[in-house]
Amino acid sequence: MDFDILPWLFHWPPSRRMIAAFLVVTTASVGTIVVLGGVTDTQPDGNITVSDADLSIRLNEETEFPDTNGTVETCLGSGTPGDHLSILGDITVHIPPTHNDNTQSVVLELNHTWNRTVGAIEDRGSVTKDVFWLVEDDETLSVGDTTTVEVHVQEQGTAVASRTLSLPIRNGSRSYDC
Repeated sequence: MDFDILPWLFHWPPSRRMIAAFLVVTTASVGTIVVLGGVTDTQPDGNITVSDADLSIRLNEETEFPDTNGTVETCLGSGTPGDHLSILGDITVHIPPTHNDNTQSVVLELNHTWNRTVGAIEDRGSVTKDVFWLVEDDETLSVGDTTTVEVHVQEQGTAVASRTLSLPIRNGSRSYDC
């Protein structure tokens, strides 16, 4: 069957057989687009992100120890040690599976002191890292001040994701059980 479209376009009205052929080809084309067009790339975004950071900073300026009346006792302390800042909380990082061959780490920087801590990331997907960081008080911060904490995710030594947090300094305390 020789099918030439120009005579068909100029010969009106077209025959029933030509209309049927046109409808079959059109339906097959639209059906193919609908079936195959709905398939999309379901791979997640290839970028590493810091998806959540829930941190608190506490300052304990007291350095007193419990009174033991000169006797030798074993005391268990809880809370922020005297003359220290404690940074506690969670950081959630999303690492796509495409970064499987690389090593990532979370870096936390307290901007006013340039102190930093590093934690390795072992898993992929949504990874939550617990933060427990003690920094000696350099007397530049007080309770009620606000400071900036930088959260970076590094991959092979290069920062690939960052988040800046502005956090208030809360009063920290230490209690002893003797």
